Amino acid sequence: MKTEPDMTNALWAARAGGILIHHRHGEDLHTSLVDLLADAMHWCDATGDDFPLALAQACRHDIHELNDQQGDERRLTP
Repeated sequence: MKTEPDMTNALWAARAGGILIHHRHGEDLHTSLVDLLADAMHWCDATGDDFPLALAQACRHDIHELNDQQGDERRLTP
């Protein structure tokens, strides 16, 4: 998987935090995350996209990006 060269986990997290704040409807950010994921599921239902596949791919991307940033032998296994 090709990652963006300037991006780090902290930057990806900050970008996601901005999205959650924008999507917030008065609840805490965890609830906003759940709502955003549910909205994405509804979008997949409406467009015929495969949410479980997209979620699995996102999980793999996260593991690979975390591995790319680790500097020692204690790497996560995909």
